[in-house]
Amino acid sequence: MPFTIRSAAPDDAAALARIHIAGWRASYTGLVEKSFLDALDETQRTQDWVKWLSEGVEALLAHDGNGNPAGFVSFNRLMTPPPGMSPVRPLYTSEILAIYILPDYWRQGLGQQLMRAAAARLKEKKHKSLCLWVLERNARGNAFYKALGGQRCGKKNVIIGNQKLADVCYGWRDTSII
Repeated sequence: MPFTIRSAAPDDAAALARIHIAGWRASYTGLVEKSFLDALDETQRTQDWVKWLSEGVEALLAHDGNGNPAGFVSFNRLMTPPPGMSPVRPLYTSEILAIYILPDYWRQGLGQQLMRAAAARLKEKKHKSLCLWVLERNARGNAFYKALGGQRCGKKNVIIGNQKLADVCYGWRDTSII
């Protein structure tokens, strides 16, 4: 299926929020407490996206051939470096903050298209390396990042709802391999 990818604008915040919440629920059921996933609020997440976009977070929004929002990727300069990385000579200068695709569009190549588009946009801004964080127990996500050439480069604990979970970092020192 052909997808169109374009920069997201503040008026896309509601679409980003819908995809974000649907992505969380589809990806993290069984990994994150059901009560946490059930409590995700589309109005609040829309407000979050308006704020994040106004603060300089970039997002690329993908639409299917009928113009329906299908997925997104968001990115920025490095915000959460892997443990032990030197601030003087960082291995990674940018970060994928989120990538979510509606389940109806899984396994159609959209994730790879979004990652490549984000890497290209970051390269325009002189970023040749990137990293991202994913729940360690998210087998699908971990396999996807490994398949794209990501190297596991860190681990930390995060609190989601009432749970302490392991988050792992994948890095690309050269994004041209994505």
